[in-house]
Amino acid sequence: MFNNMGMNMPTQNGTIDIENNTGTIDIDFDQNQTINNQTMPMGNSPIIEPMQTRVVNRTFNHVVPHVCPIRTKIVNHHIYRHVYRPEYSCCEENVVCNVDNGGCCKLR
Repeated sequence: MFNNMGMNMPTQNGTIDIENNTGTIDIDFDQNQTINNQTMPMGNSPIIEPMQTRVVNRTFNHVVPHVCPIRTKIVNHHIYRHVYRPEYSCCEENVVCNVDNGGCCKLR
């Protein structure tokens, strides 16, 4: 793996040769890989299980106001019932009749 970059693999004592310069590097290799709090051996790819589908049903209640116009129409019926009643009245007529005994001359 490191040979492609011009490096040698670490030796047992931790000494590596980088472009012919020798140095000591303290390298701590963890041979285990942690995935989801589980220790997996390094070098092995994790096994991918088939996809599981979780279905979550959610219900949303919505209040939708509807305007229902209601018109009240008032029809006024006027009924005229004609009632006839007699109304009595009276009138007076004065007829004057003059009785003339012939005047003073006739009284003699």
